Parts: sequence; structure tokens; C-alpha cells
Amino acid sequence: MIKVFVETSVFIRFLTADDAQKFQDCVALFEEIEQGQIRPYASNIVILEILFLLTKLYKFPKAKVLSDIGKILNLRNLTIIEKTDTKTALNMFNKFNIKYADCLIAGQVPKTVILLTYDEDFKKLKSLKIAAPAEII
Repeated sequence: MIKVFVETSVFIRFLTADDAQKFQDCVALFEEIEQGQIRPYASNIVILEILFLLTKLYKFPKAKVLSDIGKILNLRNLTIIEKTDTKTALNMFNKFNIKYADCLIAGQVPKTVILLTYDEDFKKLKSLKIAAPAEII
């Protein structure tokens, strides 16, 4: 079974449907997750970013955002990673010049798990296995 850490950008493309192809790829990804073919991971940092982006940038109503977060949390076999490694994240932030939240996320991805993202900055982190949803479905 493929194990994937679903990063914020994937959820945002799905929830906003602002890019037709990426939306379709995300639909296929979440269908495979619901069928038990892919094991998903996410984190408290991802949830925080989704809440912020959907309410502040996309201006979605709070009730809709909370409903969407509820659906994410109910994904089949989803593991939410709560622990962060501040020292490692700060070192990545200093060395690779990417967003601090992304550094926190990068530190949460288990070693045997693929990071699913549309955020190109993660490619700077050579220690991670990175893919877009279309590459694994």
C-alpha cells in the first residue's frame, strides 16, 4: 500500500477547484484513499494552513471551512501527526529559505511516506520523497 502525506496545497486544489486538472487528480486521489488503496497522513500544521487560507484568502464562510475540515478528518485511515520538531524546522528554514510552516511539515513526514504536494519549494528538501497526486494515481 502506498503511504502519502497530503500537504496543504493538495487539499486547497481539491476544496477550491481553482485548477480543473489538479482538482480531477485530487478527486481520483481521494477516491483511491476511500477505497483503501492509499494510506493518507496529514498534520495539525496542514489543518491550520487550510483553515487560514480558506477563511482569509478565499473568503470561504467559517461553517463551510469547518465542514470541509471535518470531511478531511474523516478520510479513511487518515493519521494526523501532531508532533513537530522546532529545531529541525528552524535549521531547514535557515538552510533552504522556504516557509517556516513548510519546514514544520517537512519534519513531520515519516521516512517511508511520499509527500504529495503542488508546492515547488519542497523540492529543495532532497531528504523527502515528493510527488504530485497525478504521479501516484
